[in-house]
Amino acid sequence: MCAKVVAITGSPGTGKSTLAKQLTDLGFQVRTVEAIALEAGALSRQNGQQEIDTSKLGSWAQSGTETCVIDGHLSHYCSIDAVIVLRCNPKNLRQRLTNREGYGPEKIESNVEWELLGGVWSELITLHPSANVLELDTTDQGIEIQTVVDFLENPDLAESVEHSVENSIDWIRLSFAAESI
Repeated sequence: MCAKVVAITGSPGTGKSTLAKQLTDLGFQVRTVEAIALEAGALSRQNGQQEIDTSKLGSWAQSGTETCVIDGHLSHYCSIDAVIVLRCNPKNLRQRLTNREGYGPEKIESNVEWELLGGVWSELITLHPSANVLELDTTDQGIEIQTVVDFLENPDLAESVEHSVENSIDWIRLSFAAESI
């Protein structure tokens, strides 16, 4: 495996591919979860759509000595050492997905609800409770790239998923707090 394998995950529309491009431009090795699924024999076609068998992603192993970043909302199903979780306010996320080709009303609502509930955290606490994590709010579309680079260079300084989940972004709580003001 790479020195470290780091997933960039989050709901569709939170900025994973944008961040991955920035990291590629800085010289980091970035792979898509689809490319890894192909290598792991986890990619198939169902009703004209690509499907990833997440149960097979954990068997993938990267060779090399440099940090490997995996881009994709299912990247946390791979065998990883650390994870970057991108989040976006559900109201803003709905607008982003509405402007995206191939996203109908049901798919938009499903992804907005997943973000509202912090669904990725429930998967992370089950799959990788001891992985170190960096959670970033991309609602305003600004990511401080140096924060990400610092995390990639030394993820061991960050808290683990199990120690960070209680302080993760809670859109429901934040929404109630905003309404009571």
